[in-house]
Amino acid sequence: MPLRAPSRTMVLGRRRAAEGGGQVEVVVVGAGVGGLAAARGLHRDGHAVVVLEEAPAVRASGGAVTLWPGATAVLADLDVDAERLGRRLTRMERRSPDGRPLLSLDLRAAGGAVVTVPRGHLVDALAEGATGSLVRTGARCTGLAEGAEDEDGDGGARPAVLLEGGGRAEADVVVGADGARSAVRAALHGDALRPTGATTWQLPPLPTGTALDDGDTCLLLVGRAGMLGVNPCGDGLVQVWWDVRRTPASGAGEERAGGAPHDDPEEPARLLRRLFGGWRAPEARAALALLDDPRARLTAYERGTYRVHRPWGRGRATLLGDAAHAVPPALAQGTNQALEDAAALARALRRP
Repeated sequence: MPLRAPSRTMVLGRRRAAEGGGQVEVVVVGAGVGGLAAARGLHRDGHAVVVLEEAPAVRASGGAVTLWPGATAVLADLDVDAERLGRRLTRMERRSPDGRPLLSLDLRAAGGAVVTVPRGHLVDALAEGATGSLVRTGARCTGLAEGAEDEDGDGGARPAVLLEGGGRAEADVVVGADGARSAVRAALHGDALRPTGATTWQLPPLPTGTALDDGDTCLLLVGRAGMLGVNPCGDGLVQVWWDVRRTPASGAGEERAGGAPHDDPEEPARLLRRLFGGWRAPEARAALALLDDPRARLTAYERGTYRVHRPWGRGRATLLGDAAHAVPPALAQGTNQALEDAAALARALRRP
């Protein structure tokens, strides 16, 4: 993260806070897990934080996320108990499409808790206590600009977030936590995510009516068609996802990248049944059976690539999470890295 070698203006912000000259004002763009975690940590440390979210409400929907020990430790530091929100996993198993074991890992040796949590539970926990003055919804970022000079005259211009409709939000520090198609990233670096054509399809956490619902094993089935993941996530619910290497043009479009429900759930359901219908493992059959559930709203995460810049930000504006380094959902690292980024940001701006 660029804050490992803070710019002079960020150092000045820390000095002013330490000398009692006022808080560091921070605008976080994006109210996802990373943005809310950053806001919660910075607010706890006494900084003035505003989160700008383009959606009309903070999105607590979506699938589930697997949290590794680094992320659960960050959440514990923010007074969020991941194990109370989801299911602690003890094993990870990789199998063939017919259920033949390929690999087994004991997650109890991971050095801490590995937990699968419904995304909505995690967002709600991080947003708990946030008031309307902290999270502003319906605020779409369209770019960045230079704001007024620092009042002490030696800190340079403060960055300003430009908003749709002509508004702006100025601060000492701007943090782009607005996902893989980040407007803040585009303003800083001028590049965009390049779609690869591969897509991860996720269902919301649902019960399968099988022993999977109360299990503690993360199961991955891998074959030529792609990958299937089945993770228990607490309360009798299971997270199911399919990773497809190449989606036909009639599948998820670019506009649905980054976690948007598909307009026609029947279309990807037919695709998944065609690709995975021949898999004989009972877990694969149970997963496909969920597509008949009226609550089974498929969400597409289109995979893409872009350059990871060093440093991620420039001046007083920086990035975190997928805005800085997008990770395919199948790797179960995106939320983890966003949380660790948020912790690094808080440390960089923490008062001595």
